[in-house]
Parts: sequence; structure tokens; C-alpha cells
Amino acid sequence: MPHSYNSDVAQRVSHHYDDLSPGHRQIADLLLEKPLELASLNNVELAERCGVSAATANRFAKAIGYSGFAEFRAAQIEAMRDLTSHADRLSAEIDVNASDGEVMRNGISQDIENLQKIQNGLDDDLCEEATRLILNATRIFVFGSGISYFVAGLLVHGLEPYCRGDAAFVGAAGGAIAARRKLVNCRPGDVFIAISVPKYAADTVELTALAKKHGATIIALTDHPTSPLARLADVTLYAETFRRLLSNSMTSLVALAGSLIASIANQSADRMEFQREIDQ
Repeated sequence: MPHSYNSDVAQRVSHHYDDLSPGHRQIADLLLEKPLELASLNNVELAERCGVSAATANRFAKAIGYSGFAEFRAAQIEAMRDLTSHADRLSAEIDVNASDGEVMRNGISQDIENLQKIQNGLDDDLCEEATRLILNATRIFVFGSGISYFVAGLLVHGLEPYCRGDAAFVGAAGGAIAARRKLVNCRPGDVFIAISVPKYAADTVELTALAKKHGATIIALTDHPTSPLARLADVTLYAETFRRLLSNSMTSLVALAGSLIASIANQSADRMEFQREIDQ
């Protein structure tokens, strides 16, 4: 099923998720997981589908900021109109008797599906805003830990030629402790790019909150509106990273980072000569 993480409904769920009651979280979780199945349901049908009361379904709409259920339902249907259908995920784990080639081909198929979800889910306004914020930033700080560490390094490497050398991988040398020392000096005009996917790294979340506290604008690269980074970010770009047999696949996250770099490069033709110089 396609996701619409940049829809108005998903964004409202993201910002209100921590404050939702258990019943409302049941609705939110299923709504984000299976939006097409739930988009056209009335309040009674939605309540039955989510295992809650009709009153809880009605209150859910108001809990995420809508005037009532009718406005919520209209927004959800509108969000679904622009989505194209995707092939269903593989129905089961790889068979133990599968050949190595079959396992690898299935893994590649899952990555292709993830990439298609990014392509269909990207919001033009958010892409433009992320590009503008980076190009106009006084300084750019990037952090990721675990497997996201490598994506953060790639992003900094790609941004440096177009950002006057003001893109810094704040955790490259000393990890979260060194990053914290740098981020206490954040100020308005700086941009902090945080990268994390499940299981979300606690140090990345803490550093994001610290950068935000000191006035930096936050751009998050993560996987889901209920990610703790999404609730802190000014702009969130989503990459589906689910893979069977792996905790996460970085293919789509690397592609998202590379696409962001390409967007910056497209707006930075006057800096291409510097890129040519360092590539020689």
C-alpha cells in the first residue's frame, strides 16, 4: 500500500502523536500504515476497523487539529487521490531453500519498491524548502550514528562544494560528545540535518533537540511521521528503509541524500567551477 507521509493528515499525526491517547494512537498507527483502506471510511467504520468506539474516532479528528470528522475524512481522501498503487510486498520471508541468487534478487526488489515510494511521496514544496534552507544557511551541521553515520558523511561530502565549505559532519571525530560541544554554539541561521531510522538513535534525537533549542533550523531524513525526529523537524524528508532479513536498508536513504545534493547543485551553477577544481 502507498504511504502519504507528507499529507496534511500525516503531518498532523506526526506533530500530535506524543499527546494522543492509546485509542487515538491505534487509529493513527493504522492510518499511517494502511491509508487507502481507511481513507473513505465513516466514523463508525473507522472505529470498527481500529477496534475503538465511534466516539473515540470522532475525537481523534479533533485531537490532531481538525474541526470534526468530516474535515478529517475530506483531507484524507484528498491525500490519496495523487498516489499511485504499488506492488504488494513479498508475502513472506525468504524460503530457507531459496538460492543465494533468489535472496539477493528479492532484496533488490524490496529496495526498488522503497525507491518508488520515495519518488511518489516527495513533496515539491518540502524539497524546495529544504534546498532553500541549506543554500541560505550560515552554517550546516549534519549528524547520524550507527548505519546513518555513513549517510551523514556522504551528505556532507556532497554538500561541501556548494555550501562555501560550511557543511560539517559534527560527529565524525568524537561522536555524540564532540557533536554536543559544537551544537551548543548553534544560532538562528544555522541548519542541523539529522539522520536516523529504526531503531532511532537516542543520541541523534538528543542532539536534534539541542540544536533546535539553540535556534538552528532542523531538517530530518527519517522513515516515518512517528519518528522522534519528525516531531522536532522544521522540514522532514522520508525514506522507506524496511527490508526483510535486515534491520534496515540504506539504499533509499542514500538515494534521498544524493537527490538532495543534486537539488542543491542544480541551484548552485555559479559554484560548479569550485567542484571542477577539487575533482581534478
